[in-house]
Amino acid sequence: MSSDDPRSTTADRESIDISRRDFAKAAGGAALFAGATDAGAADQLRQTDRTPIEGTVDTITESFTPQDWYTIAPFQYQRRDTSVGSLFPRGGADDFSTGESTPSLDGELQSAFAGGSEVRWEQVQASGGTVGFPQARSEIDPTGGNLTPLTDFGGGAGGLFDDFQDWFGIGGSLYGKGYAFTTFEVDGPKRAVLETDATVWLNGHRHEESPAGVVLQDGTNYLLASSLLIYGFIGSVTLTFRPPEAPVEVNGPATFRGIPQNIIVPDLRVGEETDLPASVRVTNTTGEPVDEATLTVAPDNEYLVEQQVDIDPPLAPFETRRVNTRIQTGTGAAGSDSSSTQAGNGGGDGNGQQGGPPGELPDQAKANATRSTTRSEVTGEAMTHTPPETGQEAESMSDSLTSMAGDDVSTTTLETSRDVLSVTARAEVGDQRHSETVDIRVADADANRRMTTFESEIDGSVQYFTYRRPANDESSTGPYEVVFSLHGANVNSWNQAGANIPREDAYVVAPDARGPVNYDHEDLGRVDDLEALRVAMDRFDLDESNVYISGHSMGGHGTWHIGLTNNDRFAALAPSSGWTDHETYITVVWGRDKLHAYPGLKALKEKALQKNLAMPKTQNAEDGNTPIFVLQGGEDTSVPSMQPRSYVRALANRGLDVDGEVGYRHQVTPADTDVAYLEVPNADHYWDKNEFSDETIGPGKDTVNHPDMFEFIRSSTNDPYPESLTFFTTNLRIEDGKHWVRVVEQDQVHAPTRVDASVSSDGIHVETENVARLEVDTQVLREVDVDADSRVYTPVGSASLPGRGHATVDLSGNGVRANRGRGRPSRGVGKDADQYGPMKEIHQKPYRLVYGTQASDAETAMNRNLANIRSQRLVTRARAPATVIPDTAVDRATMDEYNLILFGRPSANSVYQQVQQSIPVRVGDGTVRIKDDTWSGDLAVSLLYPNPRNREKLLQIETGTSLAGVQLTRVRDWTPTQTAAADYMVFDESVRFQKWNACVAAGYFDKHWQVDDELGFRRQVETR
Repeated sequence: MSSDDPRSTTADRESIDISRRDFAKAAGGAALFAGATDAGAADQLRQTDRTPIEGTVDTITESFTPQDWYTIAPFQYQRRDTSVGSLFPRGGADDFSTGESTPSLDGELQSAFAGGSEVRWEQVQASGGTVGFPQARSEIDPTGGNLTPLTDFGGGAGGLFDDFQDWFGIGGSLYGKGYAFTTFEVDGPKRAVLETDATVWLNGHRHEESPAGVVLQDGTNYLLASSLLIYGFIGSVTLTFRPPEAPVEVNGPATFRGIPQNIIVPDLRVGEETDLPASVRVTNTTGEPVDEATLTVAPDNEYLVEQQVDIDPPLAPFETRRVNTRIQTGTGAAGSDSSSTQAGNGGGDGNGQQGGPPGELPDQAKANATRSTTRSEVTGEAMTHTPPETGQEAESMSDSLTSMAGDDVSTTTLETSRDVLSVTARAEVGDQRHSETVDIRVADADANRRMTTFESEIDGSVQYFTYRRPANDESSTGPYEVVFSLHGANVNSWNQAGANIPREDAYVVAPDARGPVNYDHEDLGRVDDLEALRVAMDRFDLDESNVYISGHSMGGHGTWHIGLTNNDRFAALAPSSGWTDHETYITVVWGRDKLHAYPGLKALKEKALQKNLAMPKTQNAEDGNTPIFVLQGGEDTSVPSMQPRSYVRALANRGLDVDGEVGYRHQVTPADTDVAYLEVPNADHYWDKNEFSDETIGPGKDTVNHPDMFEFIRSSTNDPYPESLTFFTTNLRIEDGKHWVRVVEQDQVHAPTRVDASVSSDGIHVETENVARLEVDTQVLREVDVDADSRVYTPVGSASLPGRGHATVDLSGNGVRANRGRGRPSRGVGKDADQYGPMKEIHQKPYRLVYGTQASDAETAMNRNLANIRSQRLVTRARAPATVIPDTAVDRATMDEYNLILFGRPSANSVYQQVQQSIPVRVGDGTVRIKDDTWSGDLAVSLLYPNPRNREKLLQIETGTSLAGVQLTRVRDWTPTQTAAADYMVFDESVRFQKWNACVAAGYFDKHWQVDDELGFRRQVETR
C-alpha cells in the first residue's frame, strides 16, 4: 500500500516525534521561544529577527516542492466569514508558520471528526508537487467500519445522508480540513513565486490565492498549508515555488467552465464593430513597488486595435490586481458564415438544449465524477475534489457544462484560417516582459447568443453577462420583454443563457454572479446582477415594464432573494428548485457561532444577517403586485420540496391566493391566482420530462423552460404606480423604497421597517412601522386617475401634497416638504441609502486598500500582507481591481473619490492618524476604548465609519492594540455571502476557535453614526 493511499492506517505509518528543542536548535536557538509565551517578546521578535528582506534580492533558479512534510487531519471545517483554526491548544497557524510551535507526538490534537477525538501528526512525502492526507480516512474510523460513519452519504453502510437536514449538518460533515507542515532551508534571501491550491502561512505571512510573490528568508523557512477535504478525507495540497518569470506577471490562462477568468474579454460578432472593456489580472512578484509598468493587449490579426495602458497607481510589493483595458475593432471582425464546432470560451448548443447540470453542492459533491481543483465559494477554502464512487451515473461535464459548440458559434475564417481571434496580454517593466494569450470567441452575424462586458460603477471592475436575442429578432421591433435568468452554483452565464430557449419578442439576459464558482446572488452578487440588468436596459431596446426574473437552483434562490428584495423591478418571479436561505440549504448545526456565542452576541450576528432572511421578505409580495410561479421537482434531493413549500405557505399566510398542483402541467395565469406552485413527480433537481417519460412538455429543459411557467409570468406587466403597495426592509442600503414611496430615514436602524401605502379618491394613505421620514412620488395621483388638487396624509393629519414631483413627509410632525421635479432631498450625515453599514458595504463603491508604512519594516510588511490578502480575495472572488496603495499615496483626490480600507495601528498608518480622534472607537497602544469601557491586551479591531475628511465616503479600519492584535484581523473574510459583519468588532485570539464569542465588544452605530448601547454588546472580560 503506497504512503499516500487514503486507505492506509496509522498502523501502516511510521510515527513521528519531533521535539520543540530540535526545532529551536534548527531555527537558531532558544530566543525563538521567548515569543511563544510572552506577547511583548513576540512583537519584538517580529520587528527584529523576522524582518523581511525588501529591495532587490536574487531569485531562486529552479522550481521546487519541499519533500518532507507532516500532515494532520481531519478536522471539522467552519465555513464562511472566519478562518477557524484547529491547531489549538498546541499553538495556532501563526505560531506554526514562524516556528514557535512544531509537530510532535506529545502534541496530539482533538478533532470532532476523529474516532476517539484524537489525531496525530504523521510524516509524508510530496509526490509530484502534491501532499496528501493519507491518515484522514483511517482517523475518522480507525476500527474500519464499526463507528458512526460521519461521511457516508449513501451507497455504503449506514447511509446517514438526510436530504432535509443531515444529522451533522451539511458543511459540518461534508467538509473537513487538513494541515500540512514543512521546513526547508534556503541560502538566501531569495525571491520566488508560490503556486498553490491551499491557504498557506509562510514565515508568518498568509497567502490565499495563486500566484503570489514571496521572499524566502535566509536559513530555515516555516510553511503551514491548510486545505479543504471533501467527505473528511478526499483532498490534498499542491504547492510549488518557482522562479519569477518577470517583475510583473500576467496571470493566466485559468478558466471557469471554459470562460477565461484571469483575462476577461467580450465575444466578437462577425461584421460588427466592438469597443468593450476587458481586464487582465497581473501580479507583482517583487518586494518593491513597480511604478513604470505597462499592460499591452496585442492582437495577432488586423481586426483588433492594439491597446496599451499604464498600470497606475504603482503596483504594491507582491500585489495582485486586475487592470482594465479594452477590446476594440476598427471595421468589425470579418469572417465566413460557415458553422462548425469551435473550442473557444465555450457553452451549450444553439437551441439551448444543454444549459448544464445544476453543479450545486451537495448534489455536485455526491454525483460529479470529474476531478476538479477550485476554491469553493461555499466554504472559501481551497479544495481538490474527487468524490467517491456512488453508483450514480453523473452527467458528463464535457457534454453538459463545457460543450460550447452549436449554431450560436461560427468558425471564423480569417486570413490565417484560425477558428478564433487571439490577443496577447503583455506586462512590461523596462525591458522585462511577461505575456499570456487568450482566445476571443467570434460569433456569426446571425448568432443568437453572446457574452458581453461592462465596467462596473460599483468598483470599477470589468464584469460580464450573456444574452440571447429574440427568436424573431430579424422580423420584429422592440421594445422587447426581458427574461432575466440567474444561473446556479458552478454554472456560468453562458450556460444559463444557453439553457433558455430563444423566445419570440423577448431577450434573455443572464448575469454572471461574481466569484470563481459564480457564487452567489446575495450581497455583492445581488448588486452586480441588478447592475448587469441596468446595463442591458441601456444597450438594448427593452421594456422596463416587462422584466421577468427566473433562475434554477442557486439561481432559484437568487430569484426569491432578488425578486422579493427588489420586486418593484420585475413584472413576475419564476423560481425553479430554489432553496430558501443559506441556513436551510447548507445547514451547519455544529457551527461555532451557534455553539459558543452568548445570546447577546448571537443576536448581533443574526441582526447582521436579517437582510438575507427569506421569509420576512415575503412581505414585499403581500400587495399582490408581483405574480409568482414556483417550479419544483418532486424527487429533488438537492433542494427538497419542503423548501419551496415553505415559501408558498408563507405567501399564503400573507393573504395571497395560492394555487398548487402536483403533476406535469399547471396552466393558470395571474388573473387566476397570485402564486402558482407546480411540483412535478419523478423529477429530480435538473430535469426534462422526456428523461423519465416518452412524452414531452416543451422545447428545452423543462426545469428552465416550462411553457406553463412562461405563459404565467409573461401574462403580467409591471405597473410603476400601483394603487397600493407593501414595502419591507431592514437596511436602507439594501433597499430603501418601492414604486412610489422611499424611506428616507428610519427611527431605528437595522430594524424591521414597513410601509403600506395606497391611493384612492380620498387621497394618499400611508401606514408605517419604524419610519421617520418618507418620500412620496405624488405622480401616483395622476397615474391612478384620481383628483390631484389636494390630498390627505392620514397618519399625521391633514397636509397638502403637490400634484407633481416628490413630497418628503416627516412623521415627527414637522409637515411636508415638496420637491418639484424628480430630485431627492439633500442627505445629511446619517445612515441612509448611500451609507448604512455594516462592514461589507465598503466594497459596494470604488475603494482603495491602504496599508500603513509609518512603523518598522516588519510592521509595514505585516500591514501590506493584510492588504494583499484582501486584494487577492477580491481579485479572485469579485473580479475586482482591488488596488493596494501605501498610506503615503493617499491625497485629497483619493479621499474624494474612494472608500478607504485602512490596515495597521494608528501609529503605523498615517491616514488613520489623521482621523482617529473623530472615530468613537478609540484604539491605542495596548488598549481600546468605547465610551466608558476600556479593554487591554492583544485585541483586534475592525470597524466601518464615514471618513471624517470626506463624509460622502466610508472608511473600514482593520487595526489592533498590538502587532499580534492587528494580525488577528486577517481571520475574517468580508467577501463571501452570509458573512455576519457588524459596524464595529473588538475581539481576542479566541476568535480562532470560537468565532463571534471572541468579541469583547461589537455592535452597530445609530443613524447618526454614534455608539448606541441598544445596538451593541460590550462585556467586561479579563484579556491576556
